[in-house]
Amino acid sequence: MVIKHFFLISKKPGISAQEFRAYYEAHHVPLIKRLLPMFAHYQRHYVDRSESRIDAVQADPGFDVITEIHFATQADYDAFLATVSDPAVLAEIRADEAHFLISDATRSLRMDSSG
Repeated sequence: MVIKHFFLISKKPGISAQEFRAYYEAHHVPLIKRLLPMFAHYQRHYVDRSESRIDAVQADPGFDVITEIHFATQADYDAFLATVSDPAVLAEIRADEAHFLISDATRSLRMDSSG
């Protein structure tokens, strides 16, 4: 069974959506892949904020990207949890996040799927 984890992430005020995405992809993704190689899948889904998408019917969701990660095994997921609990690893991640996102606003969800 694949274990899926989603993060709802908000960009830091004062940076554009384009700057947020560029930093995430060019800097944060390589860092995360280096520190957390146990992912089986790592994908980002950016909110489309074009005028044709955000209106009275479709309200702003309150985040800028959904990051989706999958783990092939429970052991991989446990390794992820142990690694992000390491103060040195967490400090490195948080230091990078300070450049482009609001760490305290990130919501994290472990998901089960069916169908």
